[in-house]
Amino acid sequence: MIRETVTLSTTSDFSGWRAWARKLLHDKVSTESIQWIVEAPPSLYGISATRPLPTAPSTASLPRALAAIFPAVFVSDAPDRLHLLYLTLQTLRDGMPVPDEVSERLRSIAMETRKKALDLRCQMPDASNPEWQILHTSHTAALIDSQADALSNLRPTPWIVMAPDRTLLWDGREYRFGPGFTGNELPPSEVIETARELATAGRGNAYWDGIAPVRLHPTPEKIESSSSLASLRAQAIDCQMCELCKLATRTVSGEGNPKARIIFIGEQPGDQEDLHGRPFVGPAGQLFDRALREAGGSRAEMWITNAVKHFKFTPKGHRRIHQKPDAPEINACTPWLATERRVLSPEVTVMLGVTAASAVLGRSVTVSRERSRPIPLEDGSIGLVTVHPSYLLRLPDEESKAREYTKFVNDLRMAISTLAG
Repeated sequence: MIRETVTLSTTSDFSGWRAWARKLLHDKVSTESIQWIVEAPPSLYGISATRPLPTAPSTASLPRALAAIFPAVFVSDAPDRLHLLYLTLQTLRDGMPVPDEVSERLRSIAMETRKKALDLRCQMPDASNPEWQILHTSHTAALIDSQADALSNLRPTPWIVMAPDRTLLWDGREYRFGPGFTGNELPPSEVIETARELATAGRGNAYWDGIAPVRLHPTPEKIESSSSLASLRAQAIDCQMCELCKLATRTVSGEGNPKARIIFIGEQPGDQEDLHGRPFVGPAGQLFDRALREAGGSRAEMWITNAVKHFKFTPKGHRRIHQKPDAPEINACTPWLATERRVLSPEVTVMLGVTAASAVLGRSVTVSRERSRPIPLEDGSIGLVTVHPSYLLRLPDEESKAREYTKFVNDLRMAISTLAG
């Protein structure tokens, strides 16, 4: 017998469900007595809206393992998801163990949702092209909503995700939600204009406050089993395998030609790379691009990445001062770099600086001793050690800078000529 009918604003209305679940658990309403429905309020896509929700003290303590999968279950398309979630909380409230079949069902649903989240992320272009990017997808509105944070970190420059049930727009500063729109027949300019008109609900609309993000929780085993660069990049946004993720803005993955014969590995993202989500775009990256061109190469032909994927820094006023990564941080990133190199399978790996060289060679390295000579690597390819371009920027006088810059260009030219045998 239905005792309570609860209306949620959207299929991604996790905060609404949580507030009502807490109230109903406190009032001892059984799961069989609740009817959950989704019905959009008139102001769902308004620029601003307020929303009253019930309040009640928590009566159930959720174990961390279950808490990690609740959002993924909630945004799934499993018809029994809300029943299962409430039943789990009800069981815990009563001091009973969650039945194995319920736990297994929850894990299975969460696994399937994460596969779909990974698929959606893999479709998002990187930030190398700063122009608006339009992504057409058939994923559900709830799944798209749950990936808003991840997608804006994957691509900090503007994009639009369009699906039959949701339009999600990121303008480079904030994201906004709107109803579904496909626009397959329209030119990009009209798609962007229409999406801007539709996607009007943002931070000022309380109905969109509290969407639970679905995270992928990458582990070394999952990373090493990855078969594509897109999958690595999609998972890396959720990396928490060292402490650097807590302060950095985002994970910065590699970028370039996925069929590159040469890859360049630096130390870590800097301030500008962390903000823009791209490797080697700050002062050192600009110097690297110039040297690469003089050596006869093109960035578009290469793959450029870092040994450590998060920016390590110390705040100083409004500035962020670069700090060298420690061995545990380098080791934590080893699965990312090793799998990246395996997927790319380059013929030449250029290690820019001691951190990159140590990460690839697996031993302590003195750049001056190892520099400018081919090093056979375990995978049968050739390695080459040189300085990091930031070293050139730190030199005290113009004569030293000119001399060392020439040596750096020669090292890059040697790497390129190695391909010719």
